[in-house]
Amino acid sequence: MQYVEIPYVSKPVSRIVLGGSGKHFFSGGDAAPVMEAALESGINCVDTAREYGKSEEAIGRYLRQSGRRKDWVLVSKCCHPTLAFVQRVSRQAAEDDLERSLEALGTDRIDIYFLHRDNELVDVGIIAEFMHRFHEEGKIGAFGGSNWSAKRIAALNAYAQSHGLTGFTVSSPHYSLGRQRHDPWGNGCKTITGDKNAVQREFYVRNQMPLFCWASLCAGLFSGRIQSTEPGRILKQFGFNAAWGYDCRDNYRRLARCEELAEKKGVTVAQIALAWLLGSELNTLAIVGGSSPDRIRENARAAELSLTEAERRWLNLELT
Repeated sequence: MQYVEIPYVSKPVSRIVLGGSGKHFFSGGDAAPVMEAALESGINCVDTAREYGKSEEAIGRYLRQSGRRKDWVLVSKCCHPTLAFVQRVSRQAAEDDLERSLEALGTDRIDIYFLHRDNELVDVGIIAEFMHRFHEEGKIGAFGGSNWSAKRIAALNAYAQSHGLTGFTVSSPHYSLGRQRHDPWGNGCKTITGDKNAVQREFYVRNQMPLFCWASLCAGLFSGRIQSTEPGRILKQFGFNAAWGYDCRDNYRRLARCEELAEKKGVTVAQIALAWLLGSELNTLAIVGGSSPDRIRENARAAELSLTEAERRWLNLELT
């Protein structure tokens, strides 16, 4: 396993991050099998959110019963919009979500905390002030924005620096081998894939801010459960949001190349797609879901796989 150092986090963080938004976590199922398999594989970070159903409760129950809180880096999020798309980026909403998350997780500190969405009508100074306060109170360690633009992150950090506050040290956009063709959830998701987001990526190349990349396997398209010869099957297999976000011809071309290279190297399609992500010039961490311990162990081995620059470019359709 590979690890990265993140300011205000007490231990190195695994570059493969266990995703807590899948059906098993969401429904509040027994988290122990997958979390123990993750630890055995070198994964020490789990990503959840107040928005993810009963995920925090499932993780908290496991942590209490196992006594393994010290082994984990906990990631959670606040201020997600309502189902009616009402914005919730405010001090009160963040504080309410944080207190509920701390209780559900059974901890007094969340190691990495994200604002789940941005609201560009809210001044960055207001956000910087209340997030700094949570940090100073010891309730959160590192913090940042999930689905924030580089421009807004830069503005918030400029405010924080000029006012002697702690700023964002992490970010969580969508980034993967596959291109995101539409916002899969329609409520402010941000991707840094594709030509039009080159400026966003340049920002992260310069500052090397750790990126917690969600949908690292494009909502299942690169999981190995769909073949490149089955265009459209993502809708039946993974639902409307996955299809709306990632079902396009070029992504199936990328998938075909993943299949070819995986067969050549004797690895899985998912391992190829994750190795592509981890081999980026960006400081990437891949959030990967999974309800099967075997699948967790399998995906963790992607951190041991290296791709050449030519292979990475070929996978991304930059070479013929």
